[in-house]
Amino acid sequence: MRSGRLLACLLSILIFSRDAAAQITSQASQQDALARIIKAEELAPVIRKYETALEKNPEDDEAREMLKRIVAGSYGISRDESLRLRKAIRQYTRRANAVLTPPDEPGEPLIVSGTVRDGGGKPIAGALVYVFHADARGNYTHDRPMDEANARLFDYMKTGGDGRYEFRTIRPGGYARAPIPQHIHMLVAAAGYREHACRSTCQLVFEDDPRMTAEWHKWAKEGSNPILAVTRDSDGIQRSVYDITLYKN
Repeated sequence: MRSGRLLACLLSILIFSRDAAAQITSQASQQDALARIIKAEELAPVIRKYETALEKNPEDDEAREMLKRIVAGSYGISRDESLRLRKAIRQYTRRANAVLTPPDEPGEPLIVSGTVRDGGGKPIAGALVYVFHADARGNYTHDRPMDEANARLFDYMKTGGDGRYEFRTIRPGGYARAPIPQHIHMLVAAAGYREHACRSTCQLVFEDDPRMTAEWHKWAKEGSNPILAVTRDSDGIQRSVYDITLYKN
């Protein structure tokens, strides 16, 4: 009996190790494929390949992810091309969870989750959640540090029937040239509801950020910008929860 259980345990470990290794290998091969493409003119057919794949199959998550990796990387594409790809990424959004960062992005891991509800507390399905932020150095892009509209760390989510969303990213840095706290921009929209936006977007700030002085706390309160509490898992991953209420038009 003991030997049978031991054999079953060993088989489970082998299967898990095989599946984990396959996933890591797949991610690494995708990253290596992009790393070999360093000139804009070489990227054109690759971009078209993944755009075509998404047009044929809107559920092709790999194609969508590769386009996002191209936007997030340093591959020489123009700003206009980057903005155009973002529209395609938004168009084919269908999942309630997202990973904003490439595998090798430096920074402290952070997970933000929450539920989108209506004024009566009922979850809203199909709400589009858009988030973006600066990298750990406080820059939105490699070449244009303050180009918010083209932030390379971004993604879209679409809530399911339970109204939930979740994104994994890194803790953004405060601006390098200004004493502005760390923050994540968020915009939430759903058909029949007013957009959830403090101004153009809400800015989620962090309670434990040293830059959050009394003055910035006042700014956050007056502008209805959420101040997120942060907890840490045993493995060091930071977590925050932000629930959202949308009101009818």
